[in-house]
Amino acid sequence: MAAVRASGLLDLPEAPGLTRLTRLAARLLGVPTALVSLVTDEQQVFAGQHGLPEPWAGRGRTPLTHSFCRHVVDSDEPLVVSDAREHPVLRDNPAIDEIGVVAYAGMPIRVDGQTLGAFCAIADTPHSWAANDLDLLEDLAAAVASEIELARAAHHAEEGSALVRRILEVSQDAYVSIDADGLVREWNPAAERLFGWARDEAFGMDVSKLIVPEEHREAHRQGLDRVRETGRSVLAGQRLELPAVDRNGRLFPVELTLQATNMGGGRPMFHAFLHDISDRRAAEEQLRRQAELIDAAPAAIIVRDPDGTIRFWNRGAEQVYGWPASAAVGRNIHRLLSTVFPTRLDAIARALEETGSWEGELVHRRADGRVVVALSRHVRRPAADGAGHEIIETNTDITERRRAEEAREESERRFRVQFRQSTIGQVMLGLDGVVLHVNDALAGMVGRSAADLCGHGVDLLTHPDDRDGDTEALAGLFAEESDSYERAKRLLHADGHYVDVQTGVRLVRDADGRPLHLIGVVQDVTEQNRARRERDAAQLVLAERNEQLQQANQLKLDLMGMLSHDIGTPLTAIMGYGEVLTDAELPGPLGGAAARIITGAHRIDELRHNVLAMCKLDAGELTTVRQPVALRAALRDAADAADAVVPIECPDDLEVLANPAHLRQIIVNFLTNARKYGGGATRVSVHSRDTGVEIAVHDEGDGVPESLREHLFERYTRAADAAAEGHGLGLHIVASLAQANGGSVAHRPGVPTGSVFSLRLEIG
Repeated sequence: MAAVRASGLLDLPEAPGLTRLTRLAARLLGVPTALVSLVTDEQQVFAGQHGLPEPWAGRGRTPLTHSFCRHVVDSDEPLVVSDAREHPVLRDNPAIDEIGVVAYAGMPIRVDGQTLGAFCAIADTPHSWAANDLDLLEDLAAAVASEIELARAAHHAEEGSALVRRILEVSQDAYVSIDADGLVREWNPAAERLFGWARDEAFGMDVSKLIVPEEHREAHRQGLDRVRETGRSVLAGQRLELPAVDRNGRLFPVELTLQATNMGGGRPMFHAFLHDISDRRAAEEQLRRQAELIDAAPAAIIVRDPDGTIRFWNRGAEQVYGWPASAAVGRNIHRLLSTVFPTRLDAIARALEETGSWEGELVHRRADGRVVVALSRHVRRPAADGAGHEIIETNTDITERRRAEEAREESERRFRVQFRQSTIGQVMLGLDGVVLHVNDALAGMVGRSAADLCGHGVDLLTHPDDRDGDTEALAGLFAEESDSYERAKRLLHADGHYVDVQTGVRLVRDADGRPLHLIGVVQDVTEQNRARRERDAAQLVLAERNEQLQQANQLKLDLMGMLSHDIGTPLTAIMGYGEVLTDAELPGPLGGAAARIITGAHRIDELRHNVLAMCKLDAGELTTVRQPVALRAALRDAADAADAVVPIECPDDLEVLANPAHLRQIIVNFLTNARKYGGGATRVSVHSRDTGVEIAVHDEGDGVPESLREHLFERYTRAADAAAEGHGLGLHIVASLAQANGGSVAHRPGVPTGSVFSLRLEIG
């Protein structure tokens, strides 16, 4: 009952589209009366009628006592009666005598899985209903359901449009809508207040002359031209900040969100919500200037919580302590800097609480490990958010320069640790090229011990062809042409083979610039060089293969274009004119020929869609947008498309989540295969499985040979002795379509014979 009321047809005049369908049904079936009947708990209401006698035609409804259609709704099945006077259930119905309902054929009207009423044809004399008549009546019932859905959608759209208008009227943001020519089509009260133009003045005007500064108008017009040419807006969906001008010429910044509609077809419309951000820009500029002053201070300025958590860390703090703000903020300052206090920490906290400030010297450790002595001043003040207090800490570096010798000793200690433990080969050479120190990593690289290498010239380890290059590079260091050099060379291993290495050498000088010794870093690149050579060879092969693939891809694109346009366009015309012929009252042989034209065209179209899907699959472009689909109606539509008369066992209210076109293509493929190889489908069953739905197409043919079952859904799989012709791609395509829709396909042998092909999808 709720679904009937939600259709909106109970309180509206008869829909012209529904009335035309009843008139068409009466003419095609040769009966005097046809009705679109919506059944409630008290009466049946005629949303469309033809040939109904008075007074019932004027009333547009009858009580349920006079209703044959209620039985269609109760059973959710067609009701076909040749003579109601002899029907055990209907013979006492008063509609027989009062309205003249003798012969009756009614089909359920289903909308969104609910049966709302019946579409029926009535004769006042006994009438035998032919199968073609019932098929026609069923098709017209489906058209009635579509007409009801359209009427309901229009009603909802009108309500939604009214709601949007009310929202725009009370919105605090200016709303401006323009067409593809830049002319204003909507201008809400907030826009009137922001820009000074009344809606009546702004409507139909070029928006650039109303709110776009003169120096930006040409760019605005070029953007509109680009959208008209390409059908695509690069700014749609973005949040933008742009200059604007009001009626009085005031220039001010606005923030806007731009959206575009009808970009897929027709002329686009653009919609924007705007608001003045002048105050925000001014506040941001003030904060920026203040932040620059704080950052420019040479001292470390830190804002922290009483427990030591850092909330602000200026550039001076980064320079003093070496920690960037991103690493310091949110951490405890005392642990981060290893603070050493001149007195107990609780005494400092007590002084801050009692006097609001404290001064003293603190010892901190920088990010690089260096100790910093800072003259520190702490000031306690209320927190910015009004909850509790915060400490502003200003620290000035007063560390005396470390004695050069202490710094050098510390540096040497760190170097020795790094030198010994490094996994990269390192060596220290005298100016004469004799090894002074070498680490284990380099010694292992040439198959010797560190003790064996010390005291020997490095030239003895170098390939003879590489020694001249070392000499020239060293000359550049001594001549102060550079501080270091890097080069590839070969070292002699203890077992006689050479090792490819990458070396880096630096000349160390004393305080007066005189050379002291050489430091070298050596890395084994033997495997890298081998991999590089193999990569270069592979790239040559890959380049040749890539050229072949590009040629094949171009051929595939040409094929897709031909199938999509050169074949699709005339095929659409064939199917369209074929349907016109089938709707006409042609003599018997011509009617059959027209039906065969339609069937053949649909089969060609099916093959075309399969090839296009295969091309998209190979190109990695097979995508889908899933939506809830009423399963029973979708299965019936697929059966009609496959020209298959097959029982469908499916709950009326079941929905699955899928792309409707992909679902139809999969089921049509199953039904077509059943006709080709299994003698035709015997039934289509639907069962809920866990969180999904299984749709199964059954046949009673010879079944799939066991040797093919494992590879059934792979490309080009088909029986060698199959009676029907095929390309072996259909099942591979449906498997890909199912996967794109979040589902899967499967096959199992039928019992006792035949096959069952199934599709599993998510419940919608």
